[in-house]
Amino acid sequence: SLKSNKNIVIYGDIKNTIGILSFNMINAHASDVASILDQMGVAVRSGHHCAQPLMSRFSVPAMVRCSFGVYNTTIEIDRFLQGIAKAQEMLS
Repeated sequence: SLKSNKNIVIYGDIKNTIGILSFNMINAHASDVASILDQMGVAVRSGHHCAQPLMSRFSVPAMVRCSFGVYNTTIEIDRFLQGIAKAQEMLS
């Protein structure tokens, strides 16, 4: 799971969120992670999300933001996790 991955920093209280996950991969820029996910057909956003004070609070230049909804399938979620694994392999 993403939560147990020691190379992933998750921002916010994931127990009290509804479908939005903001994270970074240690030693990788958010745009690089997003680009690899995009190549695998996974759409995420990367950047400061018009929330520069929040980026300053967490001392990061950017984050990856993933949104899940009732329309997402388990196959898509598996592809997202495979993309994270591929990004880790390529960027570490």
